[in-house]
Amino acid sequence: MIQWEYHVMTWNGQIIEREALDLESQLNALGQEGWELINVVPQIAGFNGDVTTDFNQLIFKRKAE
Repeated sequence: MIQWEYHVMTWNGQIIEREALDLESQLNALGQEGWELINVVPQIAGFNGDVTTDFNQLIFKRKAE
């Protein structure tokens, strides 16, 4: 049976061109370590009907050694 380990990364930035390059660099580094991105969980906040994404949780997995 395959055993998995998980990693959660908090991304506070927006996905705009300047910050997307930084995110891409971090994702590529994690990929080189064997991590696979399996989910993105936006952390939503709101007040008086104004809803925004405060940050995102990126969930990764890889085979446990």
